[in-house]
Amino acid sequence: MTNVSTETRAASSDEAAARAHDLAVIIEHGVVAGMIGAAVVAIWFLLFDVLLREAFYTPSLIGSVIFQDLDVHLVTGVNTSMVFAYSGLHGAAFLIAGTVLAWMFSLVERNPQFGLVLVLLFLLFQSVIFGFEAAIVPNLVGALGAWAVAMANLLSAVAMFWFLLRRRPRAMARLRESWEE
Repeated sequence: MTNVSTETRAASSDEAAARAHDLAVIIEHGVVAGMIGAAVVAIWFLLFDVLLREAFYTPSLIGSVIFQDLDVHLVTGVNTSMVFAYSGLHGAAFLIAGTVLAWMFSLVERNPQFGLVLVLLFLLFQSVIFGFEAAIVPNLVGALGAWAVAMANLLSAVAMFWFLLRRRPRAMARLRESWEE
């Protein structure tokens, strides 16, 4: 009786350790994917600003609209405190998005049929984000250019997916297996 109880506890402990490791890997991959996505958007808009306006104008503009409730037309230059404030929000949002995406990739590894759901959720997410941006702050999207916002979203998503596919190749392999069945 004691042997069975000890074996059960050992197996339970092993399962708990495996789950903790899986969670740590998901968080690690999610944080890195989020940082990559955030960096891609930041670099995209830095290049955009340098070519068309003034460096860091876009994060200053978005920060001023969000945190100071300023009208787009009232923001004429770069406010460094708004650049930092928006960069913090931007980074946090991408860390969350990257972690959710990494978790979804882990689901695909266990259940390949979830891959289709992942693709559909990705498309829905892109649409919702763009719609949210256009609905909540339409002047902001207009000031930046809808094409620039859409391109930033697309580039960040591609970079995050590329990173996660490289880190979790089993997800793509399982997806291919399920497609062939």
